Amino acid sequence: MPITKRDAHYGSPKQLIEYILDEKHDGEKVGIASSINCNLETALIEYLDVQKKFNMKGSRVAYHVIQSFSPKDNITPEQANEIGKRLCEELYPDFQCVISTHIDKGHIHNHISINAINLYGRKLEDKLSNQKEGLYGLSDTSDKIAAEYGCYVMPRKTYFKDSKKDFYYQYKEQSFKEKIQIDIEDIIYKCNSLEEFLDELSIMGYKIKRGKHIAVKSIGMERFARISTIDKKYSVQNLYKFFKSKNNIKLLGIKVEQNEFNSILWQKANESKIAIEKSQISAKGKVYNEYQKTKYQEIQRYYQLKKQLEYMDKYNIHSFDDIENQIQLKRNQIKSINIELKKNKKEYDGIIEKTEKAQDYIQLYKVYEYAMSYKEVEANYIFPPEVQIFLKLQNELNIHSVNEAKNLIKSTRFERIEINEKKKEILELQRELNHLDTIKEEKLAKSNLFIHNIKFGGNRIDYKLSDDDKFCINLPYTKEKIYISKKFIAFNEKYQYYTLFLVDDKQYEIYNENNQKIGNISGTELEKYVLDRKKEIDKMYSQF
Repeated sequence: MPITKRDAHYGSPKQLIEYILDEKHDGEKVGIASSINCNLETALIEYLDVQKKFNMKGSRVAYHVIQSFSPKDNITPEQANEIGKRLCEELYPDFQCVISTHIDKGHIHNHISINAINLYGRKLEDKLSNQKEGLYGLSDTSDKIAAEYGCYVMPRKTYFKDSKKDFYYQYKEQSFKEKIQIDIEDIIYKCNSLEEFLDELSIMGYKIKRGKHIAVKSIGMERFARISTIDKKYSVQNLYKFFKSKNNIKLLGIKVEQNEFNSILWQKANESKIAIEKSQISAKGKVYNEYQKTKYQEIQRYYQLKKQLEYMDKYNIHSFDDIENQIQLKRNQIKSINIELKKNKKEYDGIIEKTEKAQDYIQLYKVYEYAMSYKEVEANYIFPPEVQIFLKLQNELNIHSVNEAKNLIKSTRFERIEINEKKKEILELQRELNHLDTIKEEKLAKSNLFIHNIKFGGNRIDYKLSDDDKFCINLPYTKEKIYISKKFIAFNEKYQYYTLFLVDDKQYEIYNENNQKIGNISGTELEKYVLDRKKEIDKMYSQF
């Protein structure tokens, strides 16, 4: 990232042109010189001719740009001059410019003279608001071109001194998005479905929010971030398109034997597999958007059925009670691991935070090194906020080298593996629980015992009032609550809702919003009450 500065030159362009080309003026050694829109030998005359032609007014007759490269950037004087010339051609294509590369003072730097008026009579506009000809345009274009030659370019981030959040927090906020994008690109091509992709993000430590938009949050982030704001290609719609476009997927076979209890699932899975394989053969070499969509949905359905069969075989499930016992076991296992994680949360968070800070220290070390080299080149160079962040991390971690930071990260390796393994175990248990719940829902739905059912979202469960055996459910569209055995509630992973199964003539206790019992109601009446309340609310909203 070359340091760039530009000053207006007053009086006559003669002094400036001679200054940057003549070694006698300040003892600097001129390595190579070039120009655009004028000849080196007659540049002064040509400058004056253009100024006279358009009767240029004002005391600003030229501009002096200095472009200084770090000694750490391995470039030749010829390359430096080429960078300076390309800079002029991009920013000042209609202006006369002289580019002189100096090779003394321990570093390569360009002196550039720019005529204040261009070949068509327009004066250079050096206001900050001018994105091209202003100082920001000079700096940005210089960085862009220099990067093509291997020069290091410092990361561009925005910091606010008057913010309540310190520079490190602001740095992390902006760095999170970069990290999320790297992590997404690292796993997305290895996945065959959106669900698998989200699972992999969860394993990496992200919390996931699903819906119209997918949002993620990792340790240290204050809020969830929509991945579509990082790149539009990560919108839900585009992700579905991406996974649907995967062609000729080879389906893994069903290795579970058919039996009396799993026969319906087994037949559905087998029919699904045959349908997918036959349709792939028929559609080979052709693209049908509607087919791709249907195929993708069917593949998801097949693997869901296959997984359910595998879990039934794995846990030797041959009855409804077997399913319920496994579900209860999974809930207890998840609860046990969560209690352990919560118990050690402060310690685990401290380990993760220290590791992240050591990683940030390593990331910022190069910025610090280059900033120090620029300070040697230019006494007035102002350190970027990243240097302040680096020095703060160095002080907090009490380290003074990249090797020390790496050793610190290594020292927490065992704990980090343990934390990730526990989170991965919870994810796998939750995945199994969801599949078992889906099997349970189907078995309950086909049972003659349960005539009525109520569907509701997970946010209707009051976990504070629930226990190991019962859920406290805030009934949909009402202010009333009901306590019911977990045995009669199933979660549908595909549609993300719970189902409460009711016996038509059984009496259920109802509680008000203050958790006071207000009476009993039969299954038939309870379902009708919830549906009637839904109709009332729908009617009320339809009037607006």
